[in-house]
Amino acid sequence: MADVTQIMVKNGKTDQKVERKLHMVFVNVSDTPDSPKWELQGRGVEDASVEYNMDVEQTSDILGRSDTTISAAKPQMNFDPNTLRVGQKLNSKLVDILRRGATSELGTFQVLIVYMFLSESGTGPYEADQYANCSIVPTSMGGSDYVGLPFDLYLSGDRTAGTATITPGSGTNLPTATFTAAGAGVGG
Repeated sequence: MADVTQIMVKNGKTDQKVERKLHMVFVNVSDTPDSPKWELQGRGVEDASVEYNMDVEQTSDILGRSDTTISAAKPQMNFDPNTLRVGQKLNSKLVDILRRGATSELGTFQVLIVYMFLSESGTGPYEADQYANCSIVPTSMGGSDYVGLPFDLYLSGDRTAGTATITPGSGTNLPTATFTAAGAGVGG
């Protein structure tokens, strides 16, 4: 992986704000983890941020100096609203898990976070982190006009750094990703 010295964007302009769509979250919806199929999340979601949930404790010693203790991050994202749509594989998996009462399966997801704004060239491959054994927990199902299935996504500490190549979507097809672990050959 190349050293990233600054936040870049495709046209290389300075002082440009980074668009939210350049921070992508994918979930592996394949039935076989060895050949992942990354489905982009966020369709219809107006706001989703990684909340790091670090506990911070500050104490002062007898010399009047402050010392800060920061716990390890417990990253989580909330996808609300999340409306069920035809063709969404993650939502189909979640409904199936809920119907079968197989809650232990909610902690077995692979998640890929792609930082398209961290690129020396601005054209990819892009810096990315793949997480194994993540939890995706639906918080409710229902709604008024359409069926909603909002969920919380909890990233595990089982992270593999690498890069991702993005294949653009078209029409109703969302972009897809291919992940390559740092120091490895091309992977799914």
